[in-house]
Amino acid sequence: MCLLLIAFGQHRDYPLLLLANRDEFYQRPAAAAAPWQDQSLIAGRDLEAGGTWMGIAPAGRVAAVTNIREPGVAPPADVLSRGDIPVQFLTGTLPPQDFATQLPGHRYRGFNALLYAHGERPQLICAGNRHEPFELSPGYHGISNGAPDSPWPKVESGCKSLEQLVTRLHGNATRNLDNDNFVMPALALLANDTRAPIERLPDTGVGTALERALSSIFVRIEDGDSGNQEQRGQSLTGGYGTRASTLVAVDRRGRTQLWEQSYVHGHASGPIRHYTSEY
Repeated sequence: MCLLLIAFGQHRDYPLLLLANRDEFYQRPAAAAAPWQDQSLIAGRDLEAGGTWMGIAPAGRVAAVTNIREPGVAPPADVLSRGDIPVQFLTGTLPPQDFATQLPGHRYRGFNALLYAHGERPQLICAGNRHEPFELSPGYHGISNGAPDSPWPKVESGCKSLEQLVTRLHGNATRNLDNDNFVMPALALLANDTRAPIERLPDTGVGTALERALSSIFVRIEDGDSGNQEQRGQSLTGGYGTRASTLVAVDRRGRTQLWEQSYVHGHASGPIRHYTSEY
């Protein structure tokens, strides 16, 4: 997962609204969001390593993970898959803070993990191994492939657009989320493929062309693209970009909804899936 946009405590009926894009190599196998037969969670599944990038579970539990862009940093000798982190949280019972503090951070490549449990105090924690776990304050937050709330163009523009979406929700007569007032506007927000100007790019060590190719909310890098060069020693041949856009909403009772749209080579694939997990 390469972009998380968070509205925490900003809507009277939905304490958590979460919008996310998962960016990945087009050739890496994955399953779309669905209930897992072997675990009590609803999530997409990475078919290479077995974990997930984002999911929901009963009791109002939500988890997501992003990697930190660190080209040239060697993985730990006994490296674990970052996709296991959301699975372990969603299928466990530990409060977010307790789960975050017991994570063996030294066993993972760089990551940020968002952990939410309805009714816990604190409810929302950002864990990671490049910073200490901390509680997210009420407001709008963005996490991409750097430090949480880093002023990257996609983070700043995404948070601003999410705030506008929530403001419009407050003006609706209905309090229920539907395709017109939430799902389609949120997916349109996540489909913004405008790349940032060079002067606003972060410097994460991958070069200007690739920084710019990765700077949009919706990422699409095809063969022959100027950004299609090696990242972390792995060629982007075959394409890289947004594979899924996922929305999560938790209401005041802890009822949790998840919507997901899959993409193949930058184009929507299949229907929008919708699932509900009760508190």
